[in-house]
Amino acid sequence: MEWNEINNREDIEYLIKEYCGFHDSCLVELNYKSGTSVDNEGNMGFGMPEDRKLHMIFQSQCAKKVLELCFTNVKKFHIVGWQEHYSCDIFDCYLDIHNDLISGRDDNLIVWADNEGFNPKEEGIRDILNEPMDTYVIASHLKWRFLLNN
Repeated sequence: MEWNEINNREDIEYLIKEYCGFHDSCLVELNYKSGTSVDNEGNMGFGMPEDRKLHMIFQSQCAKKVLELCFTNVKKFHIVGWQEHYSCDIFDCYLDIHNDLISGRDDNLIVWADNEGFNPKEEGIRDILNEPMDTYVIASHLKWRFLLNN
């Protein structure tokens, strides 16, 4: 179960191919760690950017594999829960590297979303609970691996 890193367009295409474009998959669980904590004396530690990690576990009817994504230096994530008129299955995904999302900076950021039509530059414009909503993650780094099926 070794990790595969996403560094460029070829890495993205390989993951998309290996996981059937996330078609007929679902987000099973996630775990976020902020890197912040309070010690026994009440001092708060703020951690480093790389301490902000989000692990997401997916299962797929199409790929028949369990996939773990690990995002580090997480900038923002939005997880959609129950939607009244939409199912929770994923039909496709958006995965790309951007260097124009932070004003005045050219940081390379990886954007993953559960909708191929996702546009990170338009997300802040939408009303917060208008359905359909997208689950998405914006982070500096992404690595992935397949887990053993349960």
